[in-house]
Amino acid sequence: MMKIILVLVFLVSLGVVHQAHAIPSCNCVAFRMDDLQDYWLDDVQVGTINEFEHKNASLTVGIIGNYFGQDDKVVGSISNALGHDLPKFAVANHGWNHEHFNTFSRDEQSALIHNANQKISSILGILPNIFIAPYNAINNDTIISLLDNNMVYLSTNETQDTPPYVLSGAAFFRFPETAEIGDLNRENTAWVSVNHDQTYAAVLRSLVKYGFAVVLLHPQDYANKKSGPVYDNMINQTQIHELDLLIDKIRNDGYTMVTMDDISKNAIYDTKYPKWLDRNLDLYSKGNVTDADMTNSIEYLKSKKIISTSLAGGKYPLHQNIVTTYFWVGEPADADNSYNDNISSAWDGDWTSHYGGVDDPKNRNGYLPSQFTPKENPFYFALPYNDFYDNGTRKADSYGTVYWGSQQSWNDSESMLKNKWIEITKGNKTAYAQWEDSGPFVYDDSGYVFGNSSPENTLNHNAGLDVSPAVKDYINLQHGKNVVDWRFVDFGDVPDGPWKDVVTTSQVFHPQH
Repeated sequence: MMKIILVLVFLVSLGVVHQAHAIPSCNCVAFRMDDLQDYWLDDVQVGTINEFEHKNASLTVGIIGNYFGQDDKVVGSISNALGHDLPKFAVANHGWNHEHFNTFSRDEQSALIHNANQKISSILGILPNIFIAPYNAINNDTIISLLDNNMVYLSTNETQDTPPYVLSGAAFFRFPETAEIGDLNRENTAWVSVNHDQTYAAVLRSLVKYGFAVVLLHPQDYANKKSGPVYDNMINQTQIHELDLLIDKIRNDGYTMVTMDDISKNAIYDTKYPKWLDRNLDLYSKGNVTDADMTNSIEYLKSKKIISTSLAGGKYPLHQNIVTTYFWVGEPADADNSYNDNISSAWDGDWTSHYGGVDDPKNRNGYLPSQFTPKENPFYFALPYNDFYDNGTRKADSYGTVYWGSQQSWNDSESMLKNKWIEITKGNKTAYAQWEDSGPFVYDDSGYVFGNSSPENTLNHNAGLDVSPAVKDYINLQHGKNVVDWRFVDFGDVPDGPWKDVVTTSQVFHPQH
């Protein structure tokens, strides 16, 4: 490691960093578990899925169509995981009989994909749009067959499906596995699993070079081994601990864990790194740089801002599967809101009057209250951050915390946040709304609102977003637990809709200050 660090220090000291790549990035990692099937290491399959749920980490599972549907343990575990909002699980088509697809004609490949999709859909109620190629064996006919079956995502490996890999703006995406938990040894006589540090080095290399990482795992990675290719149907707790350490490392270093179909949705970043680093990345791929050297080199370059990841121009992160509740202007204090009324807001001491009255959720005229026409936008929301302290002074760290905080000068009566827009999606419904209050229940959660953390709030199922009655009705929030995806949007990107009938422009009003 010392030799590599000295070389890096020498290059940095010479300023040999100006020639840089700038690649799109999702700043995210997807775990891909292959070979899910009936009656084979089923306790191990179930135990591994349970561990991802326990760690609140997303997972994509590749199901072999013709070998699936009879084992209640496996089917029940996947169905249960799919029934939860968090973490997100996705199912992928992993062939009909785990066949080499490149040995079949185009029509035969299409039929195999179709059969597996229909089988999975009939059992789980979900039609896969992800295809994981068995043995990574594909050809041009495979691609055409996938498109014929409305598949959107293909995953093989980097050898069979070479870069570049488009991360956004396409109708079809290729996201190969770029890191592994284990593989056959050189003699093909035994399965060898690696420790989390080895896998993480490959993850870092992939994140820098491609902007994403896909970690491949198999049930046998987490089974007790007898000898050679023979396994016990029992969880190997040592390997499960290694999985936990890997998940923790990814999360603690600020990367998001997603399903494979969410890589493109999160491709809102740019990663910049010096072109001379390509040689080191290639040497690592050929086994000429150790895992420790790869990890330490990348972390060193990140600490010196020579490798950097930032939001792409005009784009903001997508917050997914956020528990959402509703509130309204003029809401009285009661047990549902922990006795915090909404007569005033974080930025308007006379919010109800300025709005025009109580925005009663039970008496509506379309998206408006039935008793009056609002003076301000009925499509509003609250997030748990305020750029002001309770005494009316601005938080010193808000300039560096708020994405747009340093883009202009702000006077003392102007909030950086009030009236800003977000996009809110639930299922196939998307609404837009303006930021008019702080909450729910927490008021300084910058790690969630302007970062990748989960909401700090623990009330109402860890709710992280409050929306108005108009938003609630538009996206059809139901009684009970609701989850949405949301992200900030600039006003120029807000489409026409009922949220533009009245646009709020008023600023901070606190008569007591």
